[in-house]
Amino acid sequence: MPVVVQIKRRKKLGQHRPLNIRLVLPRYYNPEKGQQHKPFMIFPNIVLPTLAAITPAPHKVTIVDENVEELHIPDDTDLVAITTYTRNVQRGYQIADECRARGIPVVMGGIHVSFMIEEALQHCDAVVSGEGEALWPRILEDVQSDDLKPVYQGGHSQDLNELPVPRWDLLKLERYFKPIPTLKMPIMSIQTSRGCPHKCDFCTVPVFAGGKMRYRDPAHLLREIDAYGAEFFSIADDNLIVNPDAAAELFKTLAKRKLSWFGFFDTQTLKRPELVELAARSGCRRAFLGIESIHPNELATVNKKFNRPEKYEDLIRLFHRNGIAVDVGILFGFEDETVESTLETIEELKRCNVETAIFSVMTPFPGTALYQRTKDKLLHTDWDRYTGEEVVWAREGTDAEQTRRLLQLAFERFYSVPSIYKRVLSPRSHAQRKLLATISNLRFRSIIKHRFPEPLPPDFLRSARQARPAYA
Repeated sequence: MPVVVQIKRRKKLGQHRPLNIRLVLPRYYNPEKGQQHKPFMIFPNIVLPTLAAITPAPHKVTIVDENVEELHIPDDTDLVAITTYTRNVQRGYQIADECRARGIPVVMGGIHVSFMIEEALQHCDAVVSGEGEALWPRILEDVQSDDLKPVYQGGHSQDLNELPVPRWDLLKLERYFKPIPTLKMPIMSIQTSRGCPHKCDFCTVPVFAGGKMRYRDPAHLLREIDAYGAEFFSIADDNLIVNPDAAAELFKTLAKRKLSWFGFFDTQTLKRPELVELAARSGCRRAFLGIESIHPNELATVNKKFNRPEKYEDLIRLFHRNGIAVDVGILFGFEDETVESTLETIEELKRCNVETAIFSVMTPFPGTALYQRTKDKLLHTDWDRYTGEEVVWAREGTDAEQTRRLLQLAFERFYSVPSIYKRVLSPRSHAQRKLLATISNLRFRSIIKHRFPEPLPPDFLRSARQARPAYA
């Protein structure tokens, strides 16, 4: 049902009147629905500091990240711009409704609203679909003229070499996640490319950022790195090694600074072991691999047949030989999942000494091929619950509660004390990887009880103890 907001319109601001702008990132959790725990790793968001850097003088810009501070929007605010993902878009809509009721124009952007324009326009004055950096100065001019358009089509044509150094000084940096408490600054983000040529069914990247890769001159990155003064970085690219030549140039550039960083690789990395060696020399400390499943038939159903489960062990060993810890992503929600197949996955990850694993339920986010296939089967569109922790669409022959139990079983088995010791703390583990991996594993153990407050049923645990999977 559409939300009707009574809007108290203001007078035109005038072309030469500086704007008072609030850039807002809504919180990722909703305490009104019992979601009391914040994600334990909150990184500074790169989108809003970039928009702030693009904002021409003499406009005044303030950034509010509701994940680390209280939201406050003064009455003299001339524009609120909100960026959202699916899991926090409903909070974004709530903020937008409140602002518009006070006569403050609202622009919304981000992955979710780019694909749900009509939904978003029930709550805001304008939607930016796709990348919005190049459109931002024009949007500000339209606000001054009281001539905001309902939709601004950004697409995915941003020249990455035109992006400025983000205004990190506008964030409360001391409140973000530090992998090691003694670090002076939190993990900072840098972006060297956009796009992904793969077309995995569950991923928004190729649709939002395009299937054609766009790269940034690595020399620009050194300027940003020097401006930050941080010791640990997250490279926010969705896939670092799609173009091996570009990856090699990037790693050689990063090696000019004494850094630690982590980034996203794919399973094709095994074909280019020299890239892993270069990454390690440039300061790579952790690599995330979206392996999704150890079962080829499951990978085929989500258009990820290029993952080769029989090669996972060799791939993980390649990173380990170079002193790089490995984080993997594993999906639940495939048909015909069983206790046996779940335990088989856990044993395989333990056998490969994977440092950390993120288990999540396959979720049809708007914009994905999975969403297009399942939108008539959605159980609800309560976007707050699209967190990867529960089943949100109906599947034949698959029980939602059983999937939830398998997810909980995976977390509890993988992050058990014996499992942590074998994977992370045993004498065979690489000394350079131990500290960060130990901290991450202990943090995951601490949040399992918040994600799964109820113990698994006795009959389910009994079936898990009796299960005899055929380990890979």
